[in-house]
Amino acid sequence: MIRPAVVLVRPENNANIGATARVMKNTGLSDLRLVDPSDWRTIETWRTAWASQEILENAKVFKTLDEALRGSTMALALSGRDDKVTVLDVREGVRQLGTAPEGASVCLVFGPEQSGLTFEEMALCGRRAFIPSHPAQPSYNLSHAVGITAYECFRLEPQARPGHLLSYDDRQKLAEEMEIGLRAVGAIRKEKERYSRLFRGFLTSLDLSVADARWMRFVGYCMERAARDAGYKG
Repeated sequence: MIRPAVVLVRPENNANIGATARVMKNTGLSDLRLVDPSDWRTIETWRTAWASQEILENAKVFKTLDEALRGSTMALALSGRDDKVTVLDVREGVRQLGTAPEGASVCLVFGPEQSGLTFEEMALCGRRAFIPSHPAQPSYNLSHAVGITAYECFRLEPQARPGHLLSYDDRQKLAEEMEIGLRAVGAIRKEKERYSRLFRGFLTSLDLSVADARWMRFVGYCMERAARDAGYKG
């Protein structure tokens, strides 16, 4: 099994937070992170946790998803949104998390009950997965979605693990440096900021080594230098 952190972004129902703590304990997980929650320390939250209150007591609260993901190596966003992008089945998404280096921090990320994660938040995670469901009732309750995904983590067989991979923080820094070169040659323009989000999402989904990052930084520098030498101003 793997033991990812469970990240709830702007949870709206306190009963779901407590129920999430319960299914986390069922599946051997303990790291609960809440992003911009409302007043969640209520009797309802603790009541639905049922013998898992210590997970609530140790839950960490963050202002943004970016802060909650810092220090992680991989993150998997769970979403049922159909917007014509490539999405992994939840079982395959969890399997990919299981290839993270031993001791690396990985995260499962879930959005608000009503609206789900934004495009920008899913791009921060890089990987995105969905949970198959019957068309008569396609959406899952938040705590149920956490339970299904956590169970897949619990049942996961040991995976072959690569060496050191870039952390979330390092990939974000690399994306910023690469964007300088892409903007210099006009690949990303101010009126096309969506391309910047797409590029960051693509880069975040890659399992990059330190050597990979060194080569990509060199490519970014070459683009910036070529644009400067040509007098191109994007």
